[in-house]
Amino acid sequence: MKKLLKLVLFFWIFLSLFNTPSIFAAGVLDHFEVILSEEAAQVWGSLDITIRAVDKVGEVITDYSGDILVFSESDSEAEFPNELSENSYSFTAADEGEVKFENAVSFKNQWTQDIYVYDLNDENILWVTEVEITAKEIEKNVDIQILSPENGVTIGSNSTTISGSSKKNHQIKITLNDTQEFTTTTNSEGVFEKEIENLQDGENTFIAEIFNSDDKVIGTSPSISLKVNSTAPEFKSIKVTPKGEIEAETEIQIEVYSNAGLSDVKVVVNDILTSLTEWQGGVYAGKTNAPNEAGKYGVDVILKDEFGHETKKSDVETLFVTEKIELNSAGDTETEVIVTEEIEEATPKNITELDLDITGIKLTELKTKSILTWDELKEAESYNIYKKIADNKVQLIENTASARFELEITGDEIRYDYFAIKAVGRTASGELIQWDLSEMTKVKTWPEMYILLSALALLLAASGMFLFRRRT
Repeated sequence: MKKLLKLVLFFWIFLSLFNTPSIFAAGVLDHFEVILSEEAAQVWGSLDITIRAVDKVGEVITDYSGDILVFSESDSEAEFPNELSENSYSFTAADEGEVKFENAVSFKNQWTQDIYVYDLNDENILWVTEVEITAKEIEKNVDIQILSPENGVTIGSNSTTISGSSKKNHQIKITLNDTQEFTTTTNSEGVFEKEIENLQDGENTFIAEIFNSDDKVIGTSPSISLKVNSTAPEFKSIKVTPKGEIEAETEIQIEVYSNAGLSDVKVVVNDILTSLTEWQGGVYAGKTNAPNEAGKYGVDVILKDEFGHETKKSDVETLFVTEKIELNSAGDTETEVIVTEEIEEATPKNITELDLDITGIKLTELKTKSILTWDELKEAESYNIYKKIADNKVQLIENTASARFELEITGDEIRYDYFAIKAVGRTASGELIQWDLSEMTKVKTWPEMYILLSALALLLAASGMFLFRRRT
């Protein structure tokens, strides 16, 4: 038994002397190890720093979570990373007793410089390391470039971000219009950025300069020109033709005067938008139709430029719309007349030389109405509008002088009907000719539509306006 006890004691003493880490965990904090990436460096050079919390035998204490104080006693101007900007750091469990800061420490003065690390809870626990700092080689003609914005571009705001590249960890000065200066620094990848505000409308110029540790310019970028257009489009005037009182559904010409080169110009009349086209610098023109009901209507203008600036002006002009003059009625009658005709074969083209083909049919559906339009024909005196009532039969419902037909949408039930158009023209001999039906167009209507269409047909029939093509 005595021999066995002596043997155990011998092994315990042996292991204690040789400090076997695999059997014994690290002890209490004894000091810090401070390791710099270089033993010597130049002024303003950046050094990596590693700090370890260790016990007496140099084992890292992986569960250390204390606070440390880091500073240089020999160089009060020494710079430390953001994590040590207040010369302190708190270890976390994720650090496992060891933390490394890259491109962290730089000295401004040449000499043998030191770095101290203290435990904030016990000033007797510390470490100091030294590094030789020598005079820095003078840098000249360092490359520096402004990468954004590009030279010669135009922006729509009075602010922008200037970004560029140069040598890492150096001071950068950006000069705007030779009057304003902005400072920043390149990061560890040599990139710099700076938000610039209060740019002047028109042309602005920038240059960027890089400085060494002695505040000497060691590189200058090419000059960058940037144009600013921050103002919204200006509404100048509007011209509406015809002026004064306008009969309902009359075609009107609108011209708007504003800045040249706008991306979008629209007028709004009775909730209907019409796009205008720039036909000469700053003059935008287009056609629309007066509303189909009598009344007073304001004209609104919407102006947009390529930078997204928008100007809206309400009631820049007023339309006074009178009721449309209808054809005289042939008198009251108790007999309901519904005029229909069979859909026939296409008219031979040798009957007339008139151009009466209906093209460009377009349907616009609004909340309260459906609007059917088509290409206006110079040789057409009017247009007959037909509604399909059977597979091979249509009913004449209206004759209109303009290339436009509107259907009001009312009632609770939504219904769709099919409509077609015939152009009416006059030959050189004075004969009235109706051309072929256009293609059928599906239009949103309502349940009561049939009664109204019948009434319209009655009026048209009584007025003698139904002209039928002569059969050959």
